[in-house]
Amino acid sequence: MARKLAADTPRAVTANRLVDGKVVYRTAAGAWSPHLHRALVVREDTAVERLLAVCRGDVAGCEVVDLQVIPIRPDATTGPRAASQREAIRAAGPTIALPVDRPVPAVGLSA
Repeated sequence: MARKLAADTPRAVTANRLVDGKVVYRTAAGAWSPHLHRALVVREDTAVERLLAVCRGDVAGCEVVDLQVIPIRPDATTGPRAASQREAIRAAGPTIALPVDRPVPAVGLSA
């Protein structure tokens, strides 16, 4: 179970893009970016709730799934950074090499 964050904890909203499953972050421009450093940072609980309400529209529109509010560490040089190891891994991508462009075998086809 997720623990409640302190009211002044810097937070961002993350989700998975429905079309390809990539981890994305809500930006100040109202878009979704795969780059954590572009995430909109909010601190107040009311701002988080307003942001989530807007993001739920993207869930309803089948753009993203699995909305989550995550704690982040602001960094004036690089932009927001993950505050937990789990989110750092999600932000960096898979920890193993994934198969790319493997041919799909033809199944059940006969001449």
